[in-house]
Amino acid sequence: MASAPAQVYGQPHSAPAAELQRQMASAATETGVREVGARAKHGFFEVKAYIQENPSSIKIMSFVVGLVLIAFSILGCINPFQVAFQPKEYLCNVYNVLFGVVICICDGKESWMRSCGDIQAKLFQKAFFLATQTGRALFYLYVGSMTLLVLPDGLWMFAYIAIGSCLCLLALLMLFLHWCAPLLFKEQYGQMRSDRSSSGQI
Repeated sequence: MASAPAQVYGQPHSAPAAELQRQMASAATETGVREVGARAKHGFFEVKAYIQENPSSIKIMSFVVGLVLIAFSILGCINPFQVAFQPKEYLCNVYNVLFGVVICICDGKESWMRSCGDIQAKLFQKAFFLATQTGRALFYLYVGSMTLLVLPDGLWMFAYIAIGSCLCLLALLMLFLHWCAPLLFKEQYGQMRSDRSSSGQI
């Protein structure tokens, strides 16, 4: 007599079980991705809510000074006029190019920054101290003081003195407007806050 074929128990259920595990893993992955995206979006909007902007006149002056700092720093790196720069001055010019770009991003027009990949909001999210007036002012004060402390020889010295002085003055003005002006002009600032709240800006 021919022997009966051996029976394998549990094999018919292995495929549905594996499929169920794959579905559960896929669902868990999608849930995790959605949660990470929601948290990132929540953090982004929190940063946007706490951004403190400078008055328009200060924003324009800061943006222009940032552009001038970039231009003179690039010229200092290229050195087309054969100025006798020292190695530390070349290094400071490289840093000042980066600092000038940061200044332009901080106080550049928001619509321009959005068209550049929303780089302003991303910068404020990564370096939140730049989103506050105090943090931005201290950064401008640092860049201005470093520009004044490392001066080249010749006529370039006057350009760097002007740039550094403007940054330091803008920083001090920003600190005054943020900390002292609300105490000295309580009524005007109270009226401005009430106007903003009634128009839905706060």
